[in-house]
Amino acid sequence: MKIANDIRWLGSGPRCGLGELALPANEPGSSIMPGKVNPTQAEAMTMVCCQVMGNHTAITVGGSQGNFE
Repeated sequence: MKIANDIRWLGSGPRCGLGELALPANEPGSSIMPGKVNPTQAEAMTMVCCQVMGNHTAITVGGSQGNFE
């Protein structure tokens, strides 16, 4: 998750962000802001990380509440 957030932050720009990375334009940008590139791959990786962390927490809590084990 940290890597995805760092990639998203490094790809921000070019005028008001860092602009260190050139992110691929996988989806069409906004009609209001032409040339804007949405960080869809970094966002997808963040969502997968959140899902995995949530699954791990659910299993951990469920396992800690077992009876007679």
